[in-house]
Amino acid sequence: MEDSRFHEILKELGELHDKKQKDYGSGVDPFANIRSSKDWGIPPWVAALIRGGDKLRRLQSYFETGTLRNEGVEDSLRDMAVYTIIALIMWEEEQTCH
Repeated sequence: MEDSRFHEILKELGELHDKKQKDYGSGVDPFANIRSSKDWGIPPWVAALIRGGDKLRRLQSYFETGTLRNEGVEDSLRDMAVYTIIALIMWEEEQTCH
């Protein structure tokens, strides 16, 4: 049961990523928003981790206060998972370039 839910969530995360990238990416590069961190001297894999860190801070706030105003716990957990996968992709790309 848990294994099937694990793969179901992975599929849902892929769909979430595809939907959000229409707002954040470009038609040519779905990771354009993450890659733009290079303009600031920040490797894209680090930028993805920073964005995931923002989600972690949101969850810490929930733990401390018991409330969130704009985004729920489940949304933050899902976003963290997606940012981690994006960080892995950006890391792999950086390693192949060196």
